[in-house]
Amino acid sequence: MLTSICLRNFKCFEDQAIRLAPITLLSGINGTGKSSVLQSLLLLRQSHVSGSLQSNGALLNGPLVSLGTADDAFYENMAKGGLLEFELETNQEKSFAKWSFEHKTGRETLPLKGSDHSDGTIFKESLFSENFHYLQAERIGPRTSFRMSGNEAIHYNRIGNSGEFCAHYLARLERKEIVLPAALLHPNASVPELREQTESWLSEVSPGARIHLSEHHDMDLVKLSFSFVNNGLPSRNFRPTNIGFGITYSLPVFVAVLSSQQDGLVVIENPEAHLHPKGQVAMGRFLALAAANGLQVILETHSDHVLNGIRVAVKHSILPPEMVAIHFFDRDFKESHSNVLSPRIDKHGRLDQWPQGFFDEWEKMLTELL
Repeated sequence: MLTSICLRNFKCFEDQAIRLAPITLLSGINGTGKSSVLQSLLLLRQSHVSGSLQSNGALLNGPLVSLGTADDAFYENMAKGGLLEFELETNQEKSFAKWSFEHKTGRETLPLKGSDHSDGTIFKESLFSENFHYLQAERIGPRTSFRMSGNEAIHYNRIGNSGEFCAHYLARLERKEIVLPAALLHPNASVPELREQTESWLSEVSPGARIHLSEHHDMDLVKLSFSFVNNGLPSRNFRPTNIGFGITYSLPVFVAVLSSQQDGLVVIENPEAHLHPKGQVAMGRFLALAAANGLQVILETHSDHVLNGIRVAVKHSILPPEMVAIHFFDRDFKESHSNVLSPRIDKHGRLDQWPQGFFDEWEKMLTELL
């Protein structure tokens, strides 16, 4: 499990260390560096999987992330001759890895200047293994059918960056037994299988939701529809286009988590997208439960409801406070770099500080109304 990442001369960061925990929440106003932290991990992964990291260097544009050229990736106020560096640490005997890259104007690959690692363990971590999922903020919306995945998805991201292969993945592996601890299994599900567990957790967002899938290999498509159980009676099947965005957007999140193995890594942007407040709280608690049972979850969010779902999970002893890392990103526009504040959470779910701009807009508007 990754325990920290240090970014030097990367985008808006001059030199910033960030603690990573079983569940790490990144928050802050737009343009302050939250996505850059995720992009650093994705950049390393796509460079490693492609083989570029071991030979040519960092591949800036690929299946997981597209950053442009070296001028886009390097910190704009970097000292002449400076290097872009990533340093990762894990909890496995304090293993670490460090990569240093040179600046070459206009290049889409950053030449590797040097690397250092303790014993190679870092390369076996979830970031570089198949036990990895990433969901970007712009996920695929409601469709009547979804694409089947190819070999590229197997290596980089099994359900697709936008969740575009989620329906196919679920159709192929719907009877797959969940290998995560029993504590993550939904109490209302009768079997520990992927589709029924997904339906049960999806019902926390939309009560009674049921998933229906059919593969059409002649067109390389999977048809998806939903029904709803009320008082034990199922409704007719509905097209995803007729039931709103929330269910389709949250489905890949549940599938990514439930199909993972222990020590897996799940990276999610805006898991709350298109969900009502109660559903956002449920999503926060679900992700906290996943982190408590062996997964590492790194999420970017603008939702105080997701944050509160995690806080309540800590208060209810679902996971201890030391398993949570919360970071608030702020921008020093005079110095053109980002700063990170990291409130600590206690066993009651309370935070030791509440920085200006950190999920405080509700209180500000309430004060204005009063």
